[in-house]
Amino acid sequence: MLTERVAALFDTLELQAQRGLDETARLRGRLAVLEAENQRLRDTLEQREAALAQAAAVPQAVPRSAAERGYPLPRRAEPEAPLPAEPEAPVAESASPPGNDTTAVSSEPAFSHAADKGQAENSQTNSLPDDEPPTPQALLDQWYRRYTDTFFKGHTRPLKVGVHEDLVAREPWPDKLVRRALACYVHLPRYLKAVRVGAERVDLDGQPAGVVTEGEARHAHKQLESLQAQQRQREAASKRNPESRKNARLDNKLSELLAKHGRH
Repeated sequence: MLTERVAALFDTLELQAQRGLDETARLRGRLAVLEAENQRLRDTLEQREAALAQAAAVPQAVPRSAAERGYPLPRRAEPEAPLPAEPEAPVAESASPPGNDTTAVSSEPAFSHAADKGQAENSQTNSLPDDEPPTPQALLDQWYRRYTDTFFKGHTRPLKVGVHEDLVAREPWPDKLVRRALACYVHLPRYLKAVRVGAERVDLDGQPAGVVTEGEARHAHKQLESLQAQQRQREAASKRNPESRKNARLDNKLSELLAKHGRH
């Protein structure tokens, strides 16, 4: 019984091996056909390239002239007889009427006015700032110099409610930049201390513009306490960390230099 199974297994293996050999032979034949086709295509391509190179090397024939080809030449046109001279028109008819001179003279001022208007528009366009916008702090430094009755570095006065709209109307800078520069000023501790009940507000011209209400003073006081708390936290952290203390000293020196530069 075992012998029959082994014999059947050998027969199966032999059959599979024979099938594998047949498939290998078939694939080899197919490979030979493909190689022959590939070689034929290569030969054809080489022949075409050689023909193209030979055609490019042969100079093109220069076209011959009409005389060389035996074509009849065109006849030359005979000179035409001169036309009889027409009588000259009277000078009075060719001259412009007096009314046209008046129109030409009157049009010159209009043209000059239009040219002056165009130059004025160009000068107005060129007067707009075409350089890069300043930083918020740099813009605030400009306000210190330009609005001396509104922005102060020492004794500070509260600003008019809505002064942001006035600045946007006067300044040529974007709304966002004006807001950031104004925030640099109104969040200073000395400004928040100046916002007291009954304190007089000023506009961009330094004129009175209302007084500080109790709610506004309370809000400014809360902001001042928050800033002072943050300052105390930074000082405590700098004491615990020598590197932070060094950075704090550098920040203070930088602030002093900026303030000194702003005064000059």
